[in-house]
Amino acid sequence: MQAVSDAFLFTIAEVSATLIGLFVVGVFFYIDKGLRRLHDIPDVVAPYIRAGTRIVLVLYAIPLGLSLTLVVLEPIWTRLLFVLLSLVLVAANLDTAARIRAFVKVVGSSSFPLNEVGGTVAVLALVLIPWLLGGLHHPSREDFTWAILLSLLVGFFSTSTVLLSVFDIIRLEAAAGVGSK
Repeated sequence: MQAVSDAFLFTIAEVSATLIGLFVVGVFFYIDKGLRRLHDIPDVVAPYIRAGTRIVLVLYAIPLGLSLTLVVLEPIWTRLLFVLLSLVLVAANLDTAARIRAFVKVVGSSSFPLNEVGGTVAVLALVLIPWLLGGLHHPSREDFTWAILLSLLVGFFSTSTVLLSVFDIIRLEAAAGVGSK
């Protein structure tokens, strides 16, 4: 990989911050609003959406946090932040994986299980890549860049899946008879 400049890392941080903002707007104004209108919503839908929201926010926090720490702090702080965010990411991934089966039974969407499998493989890869490339003690800025880019990619696909779930919520509303009175 070519040398990673500060300008590139700042741009990645800007993109990540923008994606976080857009994702939060999408979740709170569209997904949450749709879920609140459903009175007979099964108990498994909202917890899975919350778990999915958590994992996407962590996926976007990785490029934001790592990009900024790689530019302004000593390398040890980037490593510590990456370990912390990796632990949170793995925990969030386990949470979504534990909830997916019940959620899919209710919603009937095939995009969520595909996203879950692909996301789990990508989470493992992005957590391991810097350590495999740079060793346990000295992953470089370039080694972390692979994890940053993979995190953005997985976050984007997960965002797409969650935002497209609005159509699944519309189907749930129709099945529950919301808005037909």
